[in-house]
Amino acid sequence: MANTRHGSAASKARAQADKPARILVGVRLEARLVKVMKGLAALNDLTLGELVEEVFLRAMEGESAFADRRGKLAPDMKRAISGLRTVYGVSYSSGALLPRRK
Repeated sequence: MANTRHGSAASKARAQADKPARILVGVRLEARLVKVMKGLAALNDLTLGELVEEVFLRAMEGESAFADRRGKLAPDMKRAISGLRTVYGVSYSSGALLPRRK
């Protein structure tokens, strides 16, 4: 019976090691952009943190988090993003907030 318990504890330890360890971070972001991000997260049934993780992990793989299998933004996703940008007044592009680094 002790082996069953020990095996159970080992299984729990393995499962715990496989879970992502998340931490709180202090990040300042442009207020209107955060509203668009929250809207996109909600549309994709994600938390804001999950959205940020997804976007960054995909970017590291050279992909877009919102692209289809061909790497194109689906028309419905384009409309959703465009609508959120309009509603929250995000008319600037990626280079407007910070200059590109060489």
